[in-house]
Amino acid sequence: MSVRKSLRCFSILLVAVCTLPLCTGCSIPFLEQEESDGSGYLFTASLAANPKSLDPQSATDAASKTIIENLYEGLVELDENGSPQLAAAENYTVSPDGLTYTFTLKSDRFWFYDANADDVVDDDEKWQVTADDYVYAFQRIFDPQTQSPYTSMFSCLQNADAVQSGQLAPEEIGVRAVSSTVLQFSLSRPDAEFFSNLASTAAMPCNETFFQQTKGRYGLDKDSVASCGAFYLRLWFYDPYGNQNQIFMRRNSVNAEARRVYPTNLTFQIRKSSDESAADFSNGTADLFISPVYQAQYMESSNYAVTASRATTLGLIFNPNDVAFSNHKIRQALSMGIDRANIGKNSNGDLLPAYGLIPPAVHWNGTAYRDNYPETQTAYDADAALALFQEGMQEIGKESLDSTKILVCSALMDCENLHDIIQTWQEVFGFYIGIEEVSESDYWKRLADQTYTVAVYGITAGYDSPAGVLDQFYSRTNQFYYANGSVDAAINALHQCSSAEALQQQCAQLEQTILNEFCFLPIFYKNQYCITKSSNKDIGYDPFSGALNFRNAKHFE
Repeated sequence: MSVRKSLRCFSILLVAVCTLPLCTGCSIPFLEQEESDGSGYLFTASLAANPKSLDPQSATDAASKTIIENLYEGLVELDENGSPQLAAAENYTVSPDGLTYTFTLKSDRFWFYDANADDVVDDDEKWQVTADDYVYAFQRIFDPQTQSPYTSMFSCLQNADAVQSGQLAPEEIGVRAVSSTVLQFSLSRPDAEFFSNLASTAAMPCNETFFQQTKGRYGLDKDSVASCGAFYLRLWFYDPYGNQNQIFMRRNSVNAEARRVYPTNLTFQIRKSSDESAADFSNGTADLFISPVYQAQYMESSNYAVTASRATTLGLIFNPNDVAFSNHKIRQALSMGIDRANIGKNSNGDLLPAYGLIPPAVHWNGTAYRDNYPETQTAYDADAALALFQEGMQEIGKESLDSTKILVCSALMDCENLHDIIQTWQEVFGFYIGIEEVSESDYWKRLADQTYTVAVYGITAGYDSPAGVLDQFYSRTNQFYYANGSVDAAINALHQCSSAEALQQQCAQLEQTILNEFCFLPIFYKNQYCITKSSNKDIGYDPFSGALNFRNAKHFE
């Protein structure tokens, strides 16, 4: 271990000692020498915000999901290709009609709660994970008191609607424990997404006895969280006015024997912005950071390893109250007037021209969605674009567009890459649109207040699925005021597909339907970057949820 790393470890120990007096007699596993296989390292990362809740059945933010991913283990998890693999489940069967899923749990998975904070596993601090824990988790999802955002994800479960509406008790949801190690799901209809959805944080287990003991504090502080995963929570300190906020986790030894956990400890520095997280990495106090923009100083150096995931589609949106841009022909003409084959060439590979809504990083059924359903690349036609634009202008009774600017969030992209689009529009339509670059907070406020005319907006999925991308166009859930009842019905139908192939086909059809409205004009597919030192390997990163997983993370000097 390097001297610098050792000093960092000592500083963390001092924080823990000052905050937790009972820790003074603990062993100090994070000062052990690293093994040749990359194990035994203390990883440090920065969160751009304090986790809102470590309750898996309700948490949605990236900071919370990162901690949850490392605290808990569910029945299944997604591999790097988006294919679900068994985790805490030993095996499973599906009935011929697709309505019954039966899982056998592994018998070597345990809960751990360090009640006396001595980092030693006492007999009364460890208990087995059982099927009842999963049953209770799903009862909580559909209990109206939980207000879980994941009810729609599992709406295929038997009695889901009746339980959610209060007609039936949560105990009537279609999940039951056949025995302590056998769990059965009963569905009201086949659902092609159900198995992969079990990899979501929402499907993590919840022990009822422990939950009741937290007395309404479940997931809100260190003392209201038990671990059944790779790490347990040792410290969670947050002062909104301070700058020494952090979460400290240690390897959960009760589960590490059954399934190896490489790091000994994790430290998460809690920051107030992504810029602060980037500064931590730059000054050497973090082992990695997530960046939405191309970072030349890291990308072009052999001292760093960069994982790029093209998980976002950037497009142009329009203020729905603007007369000119509410005209379908004008919006379509602007889309036709984008020479997509010749944009983004100076972005160092950060941007690729986008013709569709679903970005290339999205998988379905273990393969890239675009491998099965390539986007339709429409040819650039300046003359047809101008003719359509003139028709639209005649319809609104105007000879020219008012002067305006494209609103761009500075953290979203390099604005230089918009100049090719603006220049082409000037050549084709004879008008010039400027660029207004604003901070992230101002950007979201402007969208909410509708004080913009045109803006660049990023579309991605909350989970790795083409349906997850199209969910962003559901009325009342998107932040650019798109609303269409027919599209809402089609989105609902996506989540009722009985086969993987049917879901893909319906996604392709709905994608084209939305594109034909020209309310969102795709321009670029954009990378998200997980940047770390080249000495670090196998850090798991989900570009859709934003979660980091350190179970298999390794460090080599």
